[in-house]
Amino acid sequence: MLDFTYLCSKLRLKSFYKSFSLGYSLGQVPPPKFVVWDCTRRCNLDCKHCGAKKESYEKELSTSEVKEIISELANYNVEYFTVTGGEPLVRKDLLEIFAFAKSQGLKTGLATNGFFIDDKNCKDIVSVFDSVQISIDGREKTHNEIRDNPLAFQKAVGAIKLLKRNKCKQISVSSVISPINLIDFEYLADLMHEIEIDFWKVVSVMPIGKVKNCKSLYLSKEDFIKLLRLTEKYREKNKGKLRIEFGENLGYLGKYDKKVREEPFFCPVGFLACCIGVDGSVRGCPEQPDISLFQEGNVLKTSLQEIWERGFKKYRDLDFHEEAECGECKFRDDCRGGCRVMRLDKINCSVSRYDI
Repeated sequence: MLDFTYLCSKLRLKSFYKSFSLGYSLGQVPPPKFVVWDCTRRCNLDCKHCGAKKESYEKELSTSEVKEIISELANYNVEYFTVTGGEPLVRKDLLEIFAFAKSQGLKTGLATNGFFIDDKNCKDIVSVFDSVQISIDGREKTHNEIRDNPLAFQKAVGAIKLLKRNKCKQISVSSVISPINLIDFEYLADLMHEIEIDFWKVVSVMPIGKVKNCKSLYLSKEDFIKLLRLTEKYREKNKGKLRIEFGENLGYLGKYDKKVREEPFFCPVGFLACCIGVDGSVRGCPEQPDISLFQEGNVLKTSLQEIWERGFKKYRDLDFHEEAECGECKFRDDCRGGCRVMRLDKINCSVSRYDI
């Protein structure tokens, strides 16, 4: 059944690429379905693998600036407006902003460490966010060491329980797997089943932020294959009960792709999604460093519609076909060059990197 689901998704993906490419060749680009707001670099925790420590900003977008952007997104028929950081809940205006987004007909999402979700604000959070993602990276001791805070695990699990009690529409957990916490994978899988979340996203570290100077957090070939096999095992064990999503940053996974994913590898950047940064700069996703290599424009100077329709050419023009390592690869149409953030350290091809 899993293979059939994957095959059907692969056919739909090929159809999507074909349709998008045809429209693009005629100068027609549909609006993005998802826009992520990377709202702040401020955070109350200090994770060992943090990628948000890659830039600093003199100021953040103001409440009125974000509301104006939201109005534009709604008029442009964007469907989803979600927020990440840093820790989004350090912004005192966050609930006001997303109440406005809901009033404009947008579907909303929040990625948070859960620390600031409590009895006082949980009902309001559930009312303005259609989905909430909480980060949990191991059992209590491991998670707290990674976060450098003795209360981090308790707060994250507590937040999930509060969200469930207040009938949050969708709750997910994201786990960043590294040599530090791979040993906790089975504990995490059992915990996800126990607390009855909607889906669990499994990713690895990326060569940005603090990891740039700490490559010991990369998974070895042995560890990575172990992660794939554990993911496959728990997908089989929990099918129909817990959806496990394997992160886009690891790209196409060869023979394992259909074993650890319900849908084929697909990076939506430039096709369905983009990111608005702390100061209004537009790039592909929150993980991409906010530098000229990835920047497509700024919404304080140019409309998102113009940026979206005129930018993101490297994703749509299939520039990876011209690269020596990708051009002749038999998997190039499955991989499409892999994750562009992982390319920064030339670790974007999991098939060759891990010999899978």
